[in-house]
Amino acid sequence: MTQKTVRLLGGAIALLSLIPALGPLILGIVRDDIHAHSRVGDLGLQAITLSGVFLFVAGILLWAKGAKNPSGSGS
Repeated sequence: MTQKTVRLLGGAIALLSLIPALGPLILGIVRDDIHAHSRVGDLGLQAITLSGVFLFVAGILLWAKGAKNPSGSGS
């Protein structure tokens, strides 16, 4: 992959991960009464949010790696 491809891929991953990372948070802010009706549902929302956050971090790290690697050599 070229440097530009890695940066674009990292940016796309980071951008798309904002939906699962911030979705439950935004819904909770907009409407206080939105919540899961069971313990399993609450854990599911937490898992979705955490996975989105981790995916966002991975996308940012990939974007940064593409920006740092000046060689642009394929792998």
